[in-house]
Amino acid sequence: MELKHAQFIFAGVFLVVTAFSSKAEPAPDKLEVYGLIDLGITTLNHSEPFDPALGTVPLINRYATQRVTGLVSGNLQTSRIGFRGAEDLGNGTAALFVLESHINANNGTLGSGAAASGHKAGVFQTGDSSCEGQLFCRQAWVGLQGDWGNLGFGRQYAFTYDIIRAYDPFGPSNALDGLGRTQQGGGNPRDVRIDNSLKYTRPIGPFNLGAEYGFGGIAGNLSAGAFAGLNAGYEAGLLGIQAAWQHKADSQIWAASSAFTNAIYDTDTQTVLLAIKYRLDNLLLQGGHERVGLNAGSNHLCLSTTESVCGANEKFAGQQTAIWYGGITWFATGRLSLVGAAYNQRRGPYQTGVNSQSGGQQWDLSAMADYRCSVKTDIYVGTHSSWLQNGLAYGYANTDFNLVTMGIRHRF
Repeated sequence: MELKHAQFIFAGVFLVVTAFSSKAEPAPDKLEVYGLIDLGITTLNHSEPFDPALGTVPLINRYATQRVTGLVSGNLQTSRIGFRGAEDLGNGTAALFVLESHINANNGTLGSGAAASGHKAGVFQTGDSSCEGQLFCRQAWVGLQGDWGNLGFGRQYAFTYDIIRAYDPFGPSNALDGLGRTQQGGGNPRDVRIDNSLKYTRPIGPFNLGAEYGFGGIAGNLSAGAFAGLNAGYEAGLLGIQAAWQHKADSQIWAASSAFTNAIYDTDTQTVLLAIKYRLDNLLLQGGHERVGLNAGSNHLCLSTTESVCGANEKFAGQQTAIWYGGITWFATGRLSLVGAAYNQRRGPYQTGVNSQSGGQQWDLSAMADYRCSVKTDIYVGTHSSWLQNGLAYGYANTDFNLVTMGIRHRF
């Protein structure tokens, strides 16, 4: 599907769903303040000095030999506070909204700017760069709901992130998830959440369908910077299967230019994700496969600043990454869960000439014990290790990384 036709598809979807007469039960009016605080002591080898202001997992440095230990916010789930509500509009239709902020619970600051500076030479950031200074960086949308489905307007999750949150054994964990922020965003961490988007989802018995379109907002070029995504799935009883496709034009990726300057590259990204889960007595089995392709950006949208320069548009052209993962959760008791997962990323060679890059792979192993003290509170201890091989290890003095964390998570 070409991006230039996506707006017409969404217009058609809107006209169709609003033509249906709704028969669903009225939803009660409500306003809710909710959130989550996740704090843990984390130790990490080959790391930058821990910056308490960062709040999330520290920076890993490919040249560093020191181990760092600190108090980290959001090891298993990002600490957040949010507001959500619903108003009954009658005839089975409700208006909904969500406003949600990322917080650094270790120091009380907003977590929306943790990775805004991108990458510097020798360093890569494990924070979530889909948050870059917004007050409500996690979600900010309003919409309608009825038996015809849900239609949202605003800053909303991409379908790949929706699926990983439910189908990855470690969900969107900042510390333990082997897919990392890049693959959760379908090739670019900035694409975890989509600004200026329309998102439609519809359950049909055990099946679900969805479509999302994000406006690029570029004058004179409707497809520049635009996003399109599709989702289909099946959820019934013990079995769940979800698939997603998404394409982002002119997605901007950071890379090292010097020790003080970043380079930004306009890149078109395309992602396909298939995930499955199955409950077998007290075991939950989960696995999936994702393919991410990068090509030269369709348009040159990068703007140079004092901290960044615009790189060659074709820097990542032809990069193809295949990811496999699998994991198991054992509900040992009503309170204790043991989780283990393995992840493998294989990146093929790409580019030619002086900019050519050889292929390589990355292995990740994660394990965790989680004890639920109550419905709202649990304590955990976990570890995550990564190994880089061949092309993915190019230029690294260190190719193995290990993290250990123990902490507490409370929902309210």
